[in-house]
Amino acid sequence: MRQLLSLRAAHSTRTRLATVLLLLGLLLAGCDAATTGTKIPTATSPTGTGTPAAGRADWLVFGYDSARSNVNPNERTLNPSTVGALHRLWQVALSDTADSSPVYLHGVKLPDGRSADLLYLTTRGGDLLAVNAADGRIIWRKAHYGVRYTTSSPAIDPSRRYVFSYGLDALLHKYDAATGNEVASGGWPVRVTTMPRTEKESSPLNVANGRVYVTTAGYPGDAPPYQGHVIGARLDTGADQIFNSLCSDKAHVLSKGECGFDQSGIWARGGAVVEPKTGNIYVTTGNGAWNGRTNWGDSILKLSADGLRVLDSYTPVNQNTLNITDADLGSAAPGLLPDIPGSRTPHVLIQGGKDEKLRLVNRDDMSGKGGPGHLGGELAVLDWPGCALFTQPVIWQEGQTIWVTLAGRCGMATYQVGSDGNGDVTLHSIWHNDLDVTTPVLAGGVLFAAKSGTVYALDAHSGRQLWKSDSPGAGGTIGAIHWESLIVVNGRIYIPDDNGKLTAYGL
Repeated sequence: MRQLLSLRAAHSTRTRLATVLLLLGLLLAGCDAATTGTKIPTATSPTGTGTPAAGRADWLVFGYDSARSNVNPNERTLNPSTVGALHRLWQVALSDTADSSPVYLHGVKLPDGRSADLLYLTTRGGDLLAVNAADGRIIWRKAHYGVRYTTSSPAIDPSRRYVFSYGLDALLHKYDAATGNEVASGGWPVRVTTMPRTEKESSPLNVANGRVYVTTAGYPGDAPPYQGHVIGARLDTGADQIFNSLCSDKAHVLSKGECGFDQSGIWARGGAVVEPKTGNIYVTTGNGAWNGRTNWGDSILKLSADGLRVLDSYTPVNQNTLNITDADLGSAAPGLLPDIPGSRTPHVLIQGGKDEKLRLVNRDDMSGKGGPGHLGGELAVLDWPGCALFTQPVIWQEGQTIWVTLAGRCGMATYQVGSDGNGDVTLHSIWHNDLDVTTPVLAGGVLFAAKSGTVYALDAHSGRQLWKSDSPGAGGTIGAIHWESLIVVNGRIYIPDDNGKLTAYGL
């Protein structure tokens, strides 16, 4: 049964209004969604070309691809029919807590001639760990000591030769993926911040456009000085491009006292999100000053791939209220939807935040006013049942149907995106639950997600629980969870936890 609810749609100066319809589906207990069967979904930007052989896929960046779709379209072992047999394969103690998610390379040739599948994790203390995915043994460890902590994830370049990681010495480092030897020449390492006591690298790294992207924010409590910024460092030379979300007229890493404004951190789990077709970078900022020229607090920014120039922006009309009430728009990064069939606005992003709203924004004209620096202009602002949102959405396509799963503090919700007879975007609610999980992942037609103490496998179309790690026969579960989230690759689940453990599940 579905019920039509009205939306608080945004008015714009364009001759036609962009009206978005939200149809909320009320699920009967024990009933599945109308969609039947299991399909292998298509991610918004698959990594690489072709389909890897079974057991030969990689997971190069947080979210699987540079668009942060959180979809592994190449999973061939785990599916709704097999996940019930998952059990814990191993659990090991790391040198420190890795408060994010791993990345993964298959078939790495080690110095002794052996080949191994390796996981790479950045710890809160700034270590980079290479871990054997078969048994959890640490192959090598690299440490760069400094102050405070990081909640970043490493990233691997498309050549599979190098892994990048942030160290507590405030530098971005480049390592040989097999040996751990650091590249310390030709522009590497790269300076990320000059203020590591108050400014940190929070979000996972990303790789696209021949560059590795890094974002910065502050620490809990927002003690100054800090400003959110984006660095795009060339994979080969380390030559960087800089965008500062405050004092954006200065295109270098800011020093203490150089900018008269603070905050506007870029701290969402998605960090810098890359549009597959254009290479443009999307980031969402937290609380901070806004003037639409050089200060961009509580805004979604579209930055150019060729120099991190501001191409367009979206800022809510209540930006000042968000700022003074600590209701960061930037608690989540944008989710980039695939092209919406039949829509007058086919290129849409979905944005959550601390204010318990979902915003739909036209990527081709984010404010409806033809350029950056304006307030309002979203296609719609929606109340949603998930409370504040701190995770990255899962976005996939099956035929002409686009699916989105969001995870907030009050639960998960899955939607179908389409368009009506007028070409306006529609959003249909399919199912929701009350699980408070970190960023989910879709693989083999199954949604995987974790909360403190439990990993879940859910049917992607209905939300029905297929398996959980604290059930009898699962062989043991995980510890507490903060930002930690899982990856699913080559028939296995890998997840760190806040107790400093790393756990693997498989068949």
